[in-house]
Amino acid sequence: MFGLFTQTPQFFSDLADEVRLFEEVKRIEKLEREDTPGEKVLRHFFLRCGAEWQSRAVYLADGAVRAEIEMRAAVPDTGDGILIKKMQKRLVKQTVYGVLKAATGKELPWGSLTGIRPTKLFRELQKDIGTEAARELFLRGFDVSDVKTDLAQRIAENQRPFLEDVREGDIDVYVGIPFCTSRCKYCSFVSRDMERSGDRKEAYLARLTHEIMAAEELIAGRRVRALYVGGGTPTALSEKELDALLTMLHRVFGTPAEYTVEAGRPDTVTKEKLEIIRAHGAGRVSINPQTLKRQTLDLIGRKHSVRDFYDAFALARRAGFSSVNTDIILGLPGEGLDDVERTVSGIIGLAPENITAHTLAIKNSSEFALEQTRAQNAALTGRMVDAADEMLLRAGYEPYYLYRQKYMSGNLENAGFAKGGALCRYNIDHMEETVSILAFGAGAISKRLFGGGARIERAANVKDIKQYIERTDEMVGRKKKLFGEV
Repeated sequence: MFGLFTQTPQFFSDLADEVRLFEEVKRIEKLEREDTPGEKVLRHFFLRCGAEWQSRAVYLADGAVRAEIEMRAAVPDTGDGILIKKMQKRLVKQTVYGVLKAATGKELPWGSLTGIRPTKLFRELQKDIGTEAARELFLRGFDVSDVKTDLAQRIAENQRPFLEDVREGDIDVYVGIPFCTSRCKYCSFVSRDMERSGDRKEAYLARLTHEIMAAEELIAGRRVRALYVGGGTPTALSEKELDALLTMLHRVFGTPAEYTVEAGRPDTVTKEKLEIIRAHGAGRVSINPQTLKRQTLDLIGRKHSVRDFYDAFALARRAGFSSVNTDIILGLPGEGLDDVERTVSGIIGLAPENITAHTLAIKNSSEFALEQTRAQNAALTGRMVDAADEMLLRAGYEPYYLYRQKYMSGNLENAGFAKGGALCRYNIDHMEETVSILAFGAGAISKRLFGGGARIERAANVKDIKQYIERTDEMVGRKKKLFGEV
């Protein structure tokens, strides 16, 4: 048992996430008393002395102090409550990270940063204190490695021209199709495989159409910057269903400058479906092999072969898509560094405009988690990520967005790479939180930015497909309330 006591209980979840980065535990017990004993206990104390905060953390193992750290910081001279909370949280997390590092001797590539958007933080710091000071804070204050600091800075620079193009009132649109031909063993998303939930597909599409049409008024006077149809697997729909969906989307949203349709499962890709997607104006498609090792595809529950991926990619090229993305996953069970290098090399040989390198994250509700399948050794996964990044950079690909997830192997990241300036606007907007998003479908989350992103409010749709079908009007109401229409 690992116990955590803190005098800043509002940050307990954040501190528990830090503990999980260092300790092989998922459940952290919240201690109400500082003197509660335990095999491993972390005690955190926080107080204000005049114009200064004092934050102290003590790590105990079997009652003996293994490490102790104290940090201090000036209380911000401002009445901005949001800024004060942000600075307080930063100090608390740095203190707890420091004591965990001292007690365990572990080095983490992203240091004390546990949030999913490190590049957003770097960009904000650049604006506030300048690039060099932002780098210094990443390196010395947050203990981020040189390699990851360089990565964050490079991504921020590559994003700049795309973010400068954002206009006030711009909006992105996301449409979710939560059906797949099978469920991957690492997946915890709302997606349902067709064998179990295919009977709800017709009703789902009808209610999705209703939700979109009912919220059409919300885009009046706004520029739709990007439209993204994801999932799940949109190409798991029949040709007739796909055509009807995209026809409706064109009627409501027109043809935005960027229009993506995911065709993630190669076994769902046909010449006819790709022609339908192109005919409706989508110029970007995503076809995802995850790995080019047949044994791994079988292990993770994919129903396609390596040849299926190559065939699907060739079909996309013949269909005339200007941008093709491919996803790969690093750290898959049973794979070694040589497997990753073969996969990356094989995909580079196809010259897709985008390659997204994900690090395996085993979520609690995934089949891998239920089977107690372990992720790869963190050090090995780190070498895989470094090797993939180096190969992509040598091939002329530039990193343009990244995000991080809980339970990610090696405390690493998912990073998107682009060639020839073919950056995906939607990915940047979504991860950097620079544009409001109208999101439709089960599990979709709409968000509205206020004050240029100083405040963000969200409206989440229910995840369960049956609940979504029954409560679609409620989802519409949430969106209208978020965007100030009721």
